[in-house]
Amino acid sequence: MRRYYTTCLFIILTVACQSVPAFESYQELSGESWENNHVLEFNAHIPDSGLYQVTLHIRHTSNFEMTNLWCIISTRSHASQQLHDTVNIKIASPSGNWLGKGGQIKTVSQIINKNPVTLPQGNVLFRIKQGMQSENLRGVKNVGIRIEKVKDNISSR
Repeated sequence: MRRYYTTCLFIILTVACQSVPAFESYQELSGESWENNHVLEFNAHIPDSGLYQVTLHIRHTSNFEMTNLWCIISTRSHASQQLHDTVNIKIASPSGNWLGKGGQIKTVSQIINKNPVTLPQGNVLFRIKQGMQSENLRGVKNVGIRIEKVKDNISSR
């Protein structure tokens, strides 16, 4: 019986300690390819103005031919200051081993460079574009974004 209570307590603490994102969404890319002129847009409703951590997620297949992926992220909102950042997402090690999690489809996550960012309350449009020289990146299945409120005791950079 004691083991049962210990297991229940562990599950409750694990679930309670996970942060619930203010916004999380993925977009699937047609044909598992990302053209350099294709801008993905995510319309996030931010519940409260304040500091947020923004993370990009890339789901790719073994057809992805690069070891990294440059992404350009920007925002549009009613705020006077907009976010603009260029993020280098490491997809594979220099020896060619995949860095992501998963089986046939790997997921790689990268916190953007300018975290934490100040976001206004309301709708914020996030725009993500691939910044590679290749016109068409094969093997990119999904692109996602996760936005989490920063706890009050963490200060901005």
